[in-house]
Amino acid sequence: MTFSFRPFASTCRTILRALIGAGWASLLVGVSYAQEAAELSPTTSPVGPPADQCRVLPSWLLELPARGELDGNASELEIRSFADRTQIDRNRFATMEGNVQLIQGDQFLRTDRAQLDQLTGKLSATGGLVYSDGYIAVRATEFHADSFEQAVQIVDSEYVLIPTGAIGRAGKIDIQAASGSREVTLHQGTFTTCPGDRPAWQIRASEITVNENESWGTAHHAQFRIFDVPILYIPRFSFPVTDERKSGFLYPTIRSSSRNGLEVEIPYYLNLAPNYDMTLSPRLMSERGIMGVVEARYLTPSHEGSTYVEYLDSDTSTSGNNSRSLWRVEHATEISSRWSSYLDIAQVSDVAYINDFGAPFANRADPNLYRRAQFDYRGNQTRAQIQIEDFQMLGPYRAPYRTLPRVSVQHEEGISNNLTAHLHSEFSHFRNPINNSDYATRMHVEPSLRYRVVRPAWDWTADLHYLVTHYEQSSENPAQGSTTRALPQFRWHGQVNLERQNTKREGFQTLTPQIQYLYVPFRDQNRIGIYDTILMQDNYHSLFRPRRFTGLDRIADAHQVTIGASTSFFDAHAEELMRFSLGQIIYLDESRTQLFDETSRITASNSEVAAELDFRLSSRWFASSAIQYDTDLSLVRKSRAAIEYRKDDGNLIQLNHRRVRGLVGTSEEVEQAGFLGTWALADDWRVASHWYHDLRSNRAMDAAIGVQYDRCCWSVRVSAYRRVDRNFEFLQPGEPLPPAEFDTGVSLQFILTGLGSSGPGMLDMLQQSIFGYRRPFYLNN
Repeated sequence: MTFSFRPFASTCRTILRALIGAGWASLLVGVSYAQEAAELSPTTSPVGPPADQCRVLPSWLLELPARGELDGNASELEIRSFADRTQIDRNRFATMEGNVQLIQGDQFLRTDRAQLDQLTGKLSATGGLVYSDGYIAVRATEFHADSFEQAVQIVDSEYVLIPTGAIGRAGKIDIQAASGSREVTLHQGTFTTCPGDRPAWQIRASEITVNENESWGTAHHAQFRIFDVPILYIPRFSFPVTDERKSGFLYPTIRSSSRNGLEVEIPYYLNLAPNYDMTLSPRLMSERGIMGVVEARYLTPSHEGSTYVEYLDSDTSTSGNNSRSLWRVEHATEISSRWSSYLDIAQVSDVAYINDFGAPFANRADPNLYRRAQFDYRGNQTRAQIQIEDFQMLGPYRAPYRTLPRVSVQHEEGISNNLTAHLHSEFSHFRNPINNSDYATRMHVEPSLRYRVVRPAWDWTADLHYLVTHYEQSSENPAQGSTTRALPQFRWHGQVNLERQNTKREGFQTLTPQIQYLYVPFRDQNRIGIYDTILMQDNYHSLFRPRRFTGLDRIADAHQVTIGASTSFFDAHAEELMRFSLGQIIYLDESRTQLFDETSRITASNSEVAAELDFRLSSRWFASSAIQYDTDLSLVRKSRAAIEYRKDDGNLIQLNHRRVRGLVGTSEEVEQAGFLGTWALADDWRVASHWYHDLRSNRAMDAAIGVQYDRCCWSVRVSAYRRVDRNFEFLQPGEPLPPAEFDTGVSLQFILTGLGSSGPGMLDMLQQSIFGYRRPFYLNN
């Protein structure tokens, strides 16, 4: 026999790709088809149905052999035939009847009757045939092929795509391969990934045509059906048959809130080119109007970035029907192997915008939008940066100075194996965004020497810096003006690395005691304004920092010794099970340098005791806590604790608590408790929720709950939220905050699976809170 089934295998793959493309594009779900195709690439799966209980495939697949049952040693060109009866007429016509099996490589064809004309190359199979190559399977009543004309016709066919579980039917399939270009036409074709006679969704098209040498096919008179009810009709459209993205609608979102009313958002994705695209998202709000949302992205070998714009022409909820807008531009460039640039700039029309509408790149609790542009140089021993910084305030806060610009250079030179020289220099110009007469120029030079000795059991480092900073200030405060500050800084830090075997169980324990001496003399810095300096947050690791303030406007005097230690327990596989750290600073002299007021000075003889504990209670239970305890006043200054049960990424519960006494410049105390989690209640039901409660005011600050019902082919999610309304539109800096009001809302999302991406996961809800989800800690391996 001379007929080869290889063209038929290629044809079937093309048919199935066409059907996938048709089903995807009929709903115009524009997602990355290339990514989905990569995820669904076949492996060594058997011909039989997958183990996933949702993918209930036809029973006739069980009749097909698994790949391991075929003779893998046979030649790909060899066709083996088996039949109960075979008759050859005139050395030309071969007729096979009864359990006919034709095998070529991984391809398998079973039928009741097959006839082959070796002279004309025509093959016919009838009586119910089944074909598979381990990736696809087809069952049909008639099969006709002409190997010379390279034409195939399949009548009344049913197909299955094994890896994805996609199924469908076609009344007739015609394949033509004129001029070396194979063209496939499906008549009365269907496509779905849902089991059952009445699938949740299905694609029907009267005619689907595709050329396997082209990237796009065409469907005519297509219907998209939900539970066999047609909801969308498209006379003609194109769809991808290769790993290319497709323009179209993404999943819509329906939600409701007390501020915006009923909201409907329907994104439309435009695949403009392989390296840039755009998403248009009209957003209808019954209380405010129609907002236009546009996001454009691009990617080249040297550049990448995006532009995001939201615009509401007339906000009908306000008395003046004012227009409101948001935009953001982000761009990164690799200019060369050493030079790069980055730009991130955003703007909102008013301070209440993010509170009212949200933003994909900002949190409702953010006090400002941070904007910057920078150029970076990366040499072997030299680093340089030119940076511009700006802020848009989103509340009644003191506006930071703009940095226009900051130029910094760092150079490192090795003198010997242990001795290294460093040079840090900086030029910065600051501008008050509110008062143009308030500005300053700062020039800073900081040479330093570092001597470092490292041994397996111990190491120590000695640093000597000399900081020279000059200010040219033009301010309403005549006491500032031109001033120069120069002071040395000496730091010595050493630690011992101890280890022992755990005698009670397999594993080992490490103990790392460390000590640091820091000396910085006092300099009167009252003539220097505060431009980019704030007090750093405290924790165990901050005890060993050489500075208490960020920036250079205040260099705190210090004469202190820091003592601390960390111990960790590891199992036999070197996985960390527990870590405990404890430390404290002993002040040999008071630190007289202050930031804004006396609260930033240090008058005590020692700092608070800082302790941190991370514990893996079991493979699923984790705990983390930290505390700063004032031994002089016998009270807790700061504390946090979290305990989490984590079955897997989709099933977790976390309880957390945080407390801060005496924020910077105030005597206010903040204490909050929180809960968050996501869990599968049953095979089809999932719930996710977060809740944060202010224990001092006894009110919920942010709460949300969502319930999702999943079927094999579709999902529906209902969620609700209640959070503090952070509307500071009419407040001025320094004014007291008004009594808190709350915003409530509900949301509905309907998701079809098997068409593009699977939609947002339940874990995403935990990231949408004010604080966001954070794992309690990460232990080192």
